Amino acid sequence: MPARARRLTRAGVPATTVAALATGAIVLLAACAGVPSSPSRTASPKPTPAVVVPTTSPTPALVGSTRTVLSPLGLRVHSAPALAAGNVVGGFSQGRSFSVLAYQSGGGGWFHVQGRTLAGWVVADPALTAAGTFNTYSEANGVTALYPQTWGFQQETFGTLFVPQQGTTDSAVLETASSLKTFGAGGLAGYLATSVTPIVVCGYTGTLGYYSKEASYTGATPAPLPVARLALYAEIRLSFDSTHAMLIGFNYQDSGQLDVFSALYNSIAFPYPLCEAPLAAATPTPKP
Repeated sequence: MPARARRLTRAGVPATTVAALATGAIVLLAACAGVPSSPSRTASPKPTPAVVVPTTSPTPALVGSTRTVLSPLGLRVHSAPALAAGNVVGGFSQGRSFSVLAYQSGGGGWFHVQGRTLAGWVVADPALTAAGTFNTYSEANGVTALYPQTWGFQQETFGTLFVPQQGTTDSAVLETASSLKTFGAGGLAGYLATSVTPIVVCGYTGTLGYYSKEASYTGATPAPLPVARLALYAEIRLSFDSTHAMLIGFNYQDSGQLDVFSALYNSIAFPYPLCEAPLAAATPTPKP
């Protein structure tokens, strides 16, 4: 890849403080609210009835693995796998990693975890945590995000390009502009849209599009990715106000690589009202 001739910037330690976002039209509230020490960013869940705790069924692929908190609000740790106001024993801030001791599918899915000094249960929602460890990316304009420790990033004229240090050739881009029109038509030249749906990222509703490369395309290499073109492309477009917009793109070979894309947009945050506003109280439903 020609762009890799430029120096990659790579942080030396996992991220500890950045902001993240939700992946659907519902913001996950009580389970992913800020840790108890940050009340201004913490949603207060309504007490839920006590539940019978199912027998824990360890999953080999999960047990013993390391996961990192994506949510900027942090992640509450419970004494039992149930969303009850009285069983919160602490919390992990965004960027903190923990080991998975066990997993159970009951109640929407829960991880039994062990952190450096804290153990308990956390909601097993892929929008809140991701496998592996991550570094922090931040811009002078207040935009922050998490990216895998095995990746690096470099500044391009269009924005920021994230690429693996070695191995796979998938890549991600992060661009900001004064309006969505600046980015041009959705997707990339030579790619056909397979689906376009709404998505909520840190309080703002945008579009999430998936595209596949046309085998017969022979045109020029399109912007915004100055790297090898892979078979698939995903893109999120957001408009914050009349003068601020964002594009998050991901070029990849197969769906198994989308975990990096989801971690990026689930952890990204920006200094605009809906993203910074405290969450309203609600009782969330954990997702598997």
